Amino acid sequence: MATPGWMPPTETERRLCEATARGDGDGQVAAVAGEDLYLAAPQQGQDPLPVYDDPATGGKCIPVLTRGMLPPWQPQQIFDRVSIEDLAQDWPHDKWRLAVNPGTPSAAYLAATPGHRAHWMRIRAQVGVRPGGLLTTHYGGPLHGPLAQGLACGAPLAVHHSVPWNELGTAFLDPETDARTLREQWSVTDPASWQQRLDQLLGARFAPADTEAALRARAGTRPSPDADGAPETAADGTLGAAAQEAAGSSAGGGTTAAPDLPELVARYEQRFRTDGLLPPDGRVVSLVAMDLAHAVNLVRWGLSARLCAPPQAEQAVLRAAEGAREAYGSWAEFAAGYALGRMLAYDNGWFGPQYAETLHIHRVLTQDPASPWRGLAFA
Repeated sequence: MATPGWMPPTETERRLCEATARGDGDGQVAAVAGEDLYLAAPQQGQDPLPVYDDPATGGKCIPVLTRGMLPPWQPQQIFDRVSIEDLAQDWPHDKWRLAVNPGTPSAAYLAATPGHRAHWMRIRAQVGVRPGGLLTTHYGGPLHGPLAQGLACGAPLAVHHSVPWNELGTAFLDPETDARTLREQWSVTDPASWQQRLDQLLGARFAPADTEAALRARAGTRPSPDADGAPETAADGTLGAAAQEAAGSSAGGGTTAAPDLPELVARYEQRFRTDGLLPPDGRVVSLVAMDLAHAVNLVRWGLSARLCAPPQAEQAVLRAAEGAREAYGSWAEFAAGYALGRMLAYDNGWFGPQYAETLHIHRVLTQDPASPWRGLAFA
């Protein structure tokens, strides 16, 4: 039975609560079958599995949490990301139960005999794995104000992974995966290298300097941050390491005369008008949105990998919001800037899969009534 006054943090917990309330065991499994689940990682000296005696079942249980029920960030509290398939295939004891969110309003206790686990797998095959490209909101996270505005700057990558756009805490995907993203895509391995990359992104060091200067001159806005000292490598941690090309082209900024806009920019802007990324007479005013989106997600990965702590992370996200307000006048302008920056870095005039994906993310964030780009004030 639902707890009066309690709001499920995400749709997963809402579905789980509703299934439990109506006594629907299959519905409970279906609510989590395609979702990420989180298992507490053992600390030194602890048992590999956090088995406990649960008074609600009168037996031993292995607890897992849905994403929305992860606790606030703590430096030593780490969670491994698992699926119900992982659990079904490697369950240690037939008499133990799976406790989903135990002790919370969204608790569910699933029998885990071989027959039950086979049924988990059948339901998972039916419901499928949660796809990417979905807008998700954590109703316990920031929904208004400067911190929410900063997190909304990182929403494109959150939508790509179907994780809550407004979450700043325990994990982005999971600590191991997020640390690998930082290491492989950004050459970040420690707090010092994380801070260096963050400062470069917040300083718009990856936007091609000549193109950025031309866009701002056309729009009549102030010059972008100096692009000298761009790092050797960086990338969209979602889609691969192409940002070094943009960084390389940014060297030598600071010319006195604004350069001409590349013909490729005009081609993209025309296509953007056709596809609704720009209004009929609209133009892109800056490319820095992609750097700011990356900065927000570098913060989220860094928190997950325990390379920074929440106060430091919040200040960085607030800086991203400030940078967005300096460069743009609306979410629509920010969205177009992000799309063009991403196309120049990854698509290069092909109008291929990267373009289709960017168009999908743009439409989700500009058309869904629940999107922060629709309901959240920009300034």
